[in-house]
Amino acid sequence: MITGWRVAIVTEAGESLGATLKLLRSTARLTQEELADRSGISARTISDLERGLRGTVYPHTARRLAAALGLDRDASHRFEATAARRTSSEPELPTHALPIPPTPLLGRADEVARILSASREPGLRLITLTGPGGIGKTRLALAVAGIEQTSFPDGVFFVPLGEVRDSELVAPAIAKALGVAEIGAGIPVLIERWLAGRQAMIVLDTFEQLLPAALLVSSMIVHAPGSKFLVTSRRRLNVRGEHEIQVPPLDLTWAAALFEARVQASGHDPDLVMEICRQLDGLPLAIELAAARTKHLGLAALASQLNNRLGLLTGGPVDLPLRQQAIRETVAWSHDLLEESERVLFRRLAAFSGGWTLASAAEVCDTPEPLVAMSGLIEQSLVRMARSGVEPRYGMLDVIHEYAAERLEESTAQRHALHHLELAEEGEVRLVGARQAEWYRLLDAERGNLRRAIAWALRQPDSVFALRFTVALWRYWRYSGEFAEGRRWSEAALAMPGAAPTSLRAKALWGTAFLAYPQGDYGRMAELAPECLEMARQGGDPMDLRNALTVTGQLAMCEGRYNDAIEPLREALEMCRRLGLSWQLGTSHLNYGSAPLHSGHPAEAERIYRDGLEVYRELGDATFAARMTNAIAHVALARDDVDGADDLARDALRGFAGQRERIGIAEALDTLAAVAAARADADRAARLDGASASIHETIASRPAPFERAITGQFIKGSHVAVGENRWRSAWEAGHGLSLEEAVDYALS
Repeated sequence: MITGWRVAIVTEAGESLGATLKLLRSTARLTQEELADRSGISARTISDLERGLRGTVYPHTARRLAAALGLDRDASHRFEATAARRTSSEPELPTHALPIPPTPLLGRADEVARILSASREPGLRLITLTGPGGIGKTRLALAVAGIEQTSFPDGVFFVPLGEVRDSELVAPAIAKALGVAEIGAGIPVLIERWLAGRQAMIVLDTFEQLLPAALLVSSMIVHAPGSKFLVTSRRRLNVRGEHEIQVPPLDLTWAAALFEARVQASGHDPDLVMEICRQLDGLPLAIELAAARTKHLGLAALASQLNNRLGLLTGGPVDLPLRQQAIRETVAWSHDLLEESERVLFRRLAAFSGGWTLASAAEVCDTPEPLVAMSGLIEQSLVRMARSGVEPRYGMLDVIHEYAAERLEESTAQRHALHHLELAEEGEVRLVGARQAEWYRLLDAERGNLRRAIAWALRQPDSVFALRFTVALWRYWRYSGEFAEGRRWSEAALAMPGAAPTSLRAKALWGTAFLAYPQGDYGRMAELAPECLEMARQGGDPMDLRNALTVTGQLAMCEGRYNDAIEPLREALEMCRRLGLSWQLGTSHLNYGSAPLHSGHPAEAERIYRDGLEVYRELGDATFAARMTNAIAHVALARDDVDGADDLARDALRGFAGQRERIGIAEALDTLAAVAAARADADRAARLDGASASIHETIASRPAPFERAITGQFIKGSHVAVGENRWRSAWEAGHGLSLEEAVDYALS
């Protein structure tokens, strides 16, 4: 057994994970292959770690390596700590990485200690920080979460909810932070399953507008006894087991220190500084805003204006929320001091949700010299800039955004919606070309704005805008694996009253049907297909008719009526051929090829598939080129060409992994499981089958019966041959792999 002191010698000397792992493996007298076999991790992953190509691994991977190396408890903890480090050369943080505030936290040592004490009480699993907007709840939560990172071996996850306005979207937001995709009605169960047996801290930030989702939090607490939930909210959740901690204003001494720090100057009259802080009730946001004004006002004038404001505030209705009795007037005062161009921009920026770029602000807000006005808002602490990517993004604090939103003109909300509709419609085209990964990231960054724009469209008297969003974004929802949210918006658009152009409705019906398809909702497809066909025939657009015939044919395939599927899918393909090169042309080859394959004609299917593959390559659609390659691998399996199927499925998996298209990765893993089964490698087949199933569960997708008809025969035969116990053990090991680990294992 390797003891803790040996690991300590290496790690305290500052060695990397790779060097530590190599030394421990050599000490244990294991080859890379032997360690891979013992740990259930691919030899390629171990090799990449030792060569420094990867600088960190997931916690559960580190634990498996520690066990395989025979480390004692102390050595295991040291090794896992080393494995959790990230080198500066690694560009991307994990999705749950804690935001790092740009300034130090002042005057909150007592509150941090109180929250930490509650967090470490075994019986307390839900801690809610309450108080008015701007009092510093989020800063406190981040400080505590940062300290507690080493106390929760399965991670500390930050879930920002400020841009979420619908309580039904809380579960998808939590799932995204945990690495579980948004998947609709079943997502609470999958989150609870993920949390079961784990020790994690989940920080739910800005919860007050989502109180109906308190029942979700209550349920998660029951099913995750090893985890803690830290919530910031202006109101308590009011559920059993909740421990509320009210965040007080700053002590006046610390409030004065905060003011001086933000002014970045000394020598002020300390009595006057204390008086300003007293009038601001020690509220951090008010102090921040007041300090920003010292660039334009002397302290005496500042104190005088604050006295006037607080006089008006004192006479306000006592039944208003505290943020409207204090912070509202602080923000109003700041707003009154803006230049007119800054005021106009400030009001119009409230149209955005989840931030914006300077280009978007210029387009939506219709303000001359937006950079000048934006700079003024940043100087006055009303807008913040974050360099989270290549292009800077801007945002507002929650309470400030609310104040601006009350003054938002409907015309700006319309410009915002139409700007993002134009973006979505360009994305519809780009998501099927060579720049699809870039456009997926762009649309993902604008998720909050797209949601707000769709919500605006759903409030309009007719359905045209909402249907246009459906047509533009259904591929984005599929690409994301977030079928449930996509269907939620598209179904709402289809249900709107009033007439819409028949061609537009036909396209929306088609998109909605192909969001229902990967969820296995063939009943809804059957409802959509006749109307889609009727709308297409009324409109007269041949591409609409092709789309409607595709829905009809795919429904028949899903129901096992292969002969019924041949004619509509063949007709759809012929229409596309007459219309020229398009994504639909490639996809019609993919759809039509499945009919002869499952009708016993693999040679014909392969010819059709390969023609379609050339179309995708010409378009630059790497995702669907991979999907077509995987389909050809099924042809090879049908012909008992196991080696050919292996090569094709590996190529497909590399293509899907390069695009991070999860449903495609699951499909390719399924094919490789069948390959392993055909080679009588039952353990590998079971692991790959478990990994594929895990991804399908995560995104709530259900492969159509015909999609697993060929692979399923091989997998079922292997399962029966080795028996339930052996199969289940290997299957569970594969089911527990992360996405990256599953891909590495499959390609090893």
